Amino acid sequence: MDDTLRHQIDLAAFPADVQVTHVPGPGVVLRATQGGRGLELQVTPDAQRIYGEGPALSAALAQLKQAAAQGLPEAHPDGSFERLVFIGD
Repeated sequence: MDDTLRHQIDLAAFPADVQVTHVPGPGVVLRATQGGRGLELQVTPDAQRIYGEGPALSAALAQLKQAAAQGLPEAHPDGSFERLVFIGD
C-alpha cells in the first residue's frame, strides 16, 4: 500500500478495532475487518477515471466506515468477504 492511500485511510478515522487494508484485485480493493467480520469495496478503474482517484477513494472509505459503524457482515464459510463495487457510470 502506498503512503498516500495509507494516509487517506488514517484520515478516515476508523474505530481502533477495525483494520483497513489494500488487497490485490482489479482497480483498488479495500478490506475492512473486525474480528471474523469484514467487507471489501472495489473501486474500478472507470470510477477512478470518471470521479478522480482521490474523490473515488474518499467515497469508498466513507462507505466502509459507515458499514463498520453499523456492523460488518460475517465472513463467508470459505473465509472470503462480501464485496461492494464502486463503478463509473
